[in-house]
Amino acid sequence: MIHVSKAQQDHLPKVIEYAILFAIVLVIVFTVIEELAIIYHWSHDLRVQLVWIAFAFDVLFSAEFIARAIITARHGHFWYYMRAQRGWVDLLASIPLLLLVSGPALLSQLHVLTSGGDVSELMGFISVLKTAKAIRVTRILRLIRVVKLFGKIQNTESAMTNRHVGTIATIMVVTLIVVLVLSQFVPALHIGDRNDNLRIRKLALTELLTTNGQGAPSAEWMRAYMAGNPDYQDVIRLVGPQGELVYEASDLQELSWTAYNGWSGPEGPFIALGETGFQCQLSYHPADADHARLNLFILVAIIVMLGALMSLYTGIFAQQIADPIFIMDKGLRQWEYNLEVRIHPDHQSDEIMHLARAFNDRWLPVKNQIRAFRKGKNEGGERSSLSLDDVL
Repeated sequence: MIHVSKAQQDHLPKVIEYAILFAIVLVIVFTVIEELAIIYHWSHDLRVQLVWIAFAFDVLFSAEFIARAIITARHGHFWYYMRAQRGWVDLLASIPLLLLVSGPALLSQLHVLTSGGDVSELMGFISVLKTAKAIRVTRILRLIRVVKLFGKIQNTESAMTNRHVGTIATIMVVTLIVVLVLSQFVPALHIGDRNDNLRIRKLALTELLTTNGQGAPSAEWMRAYMAGNPDYQDVIRLVGPQGELVYEASDLQELSWTAYNGWSGPEGPFIALGETGFQCQLSYHPADADHARLNLFILVAIIVMLGALMSLYTGIFAQQIADPIFIMDKGLRQWEYNLEVRIHPDHQSDEIMHLARAFNDRWLPVKNQIRAFRKGKNEGGERSSLSLDDVL
């Protein structure tokens, strides 16, 4: 029976491992595409396809986590997998996304298909789902996958360096994501909050309709002003006090998919604008675009920091910590190994340098004396009369 180390007991067949690694790269690219689709308001049909792709990724990674959990549980090392091999990363980046984000989004699309495009019965649920901060922000959990990718592409020979740098990388990525999640609950940091966006847009439209207290401008002026002003591209329709249509967006159909209150909210499809008598239909696309820009910024920050860890800190840690320990360990266990540890002039006060200096100045000379003594007496592998007290 082939013995499998604890560190390898979560491994799937090599073909599957390579496929998972490739899928991690793809899901990072997909996350960028998903955010760009929101920022630039790509067509609804294309975004529906992105929903299906997101669901497929989440199913794949959920199956991966379940498979690894079963394998490690059979070997009695499930908690080792969750703790030491970052199984909790696999968990956070799979099942919660499937249950809270891609799963409900796909169900909503299936409902639209089966009901022939009538989404009126589902709008209440979908509206609550999309405005829940804790659920919306969970999409960023996919970025934790960068940590797993980072751990798999490390090629240093030092297991200690891999583990140490991997731990730092995990702390950095998770801290950024936790800060992003918590920021959604801080009133002053509501980046991309739909409710705040709705309040601000209603106030801006109300002020526009009551310019200098002289009443609303003419319908012609309103149409020309809104059509040429990018600040009002979220206005889907504007209806006057008599129910007359004052303004309608050119991309009405696309914007309607992101309308506040949907097509038949509790106040109807339109939102009252104060005491002006006007009503409007607004899109929450600008709020979602702000949130998507924040997600992209976090992704870029994560990639840059991990790149810096790989290109800079990994080498520094290996040279200053891992390599001296490797040389001293080999020098203590192998009689023929007499390489000295390089004492870095800028880090002579470090504890590891103190140990290295003792190794160079005490152990290596005594080791050479022992070897010379054995050769002179031709005693081969017999134990030397020198003791550890002579070294210390």
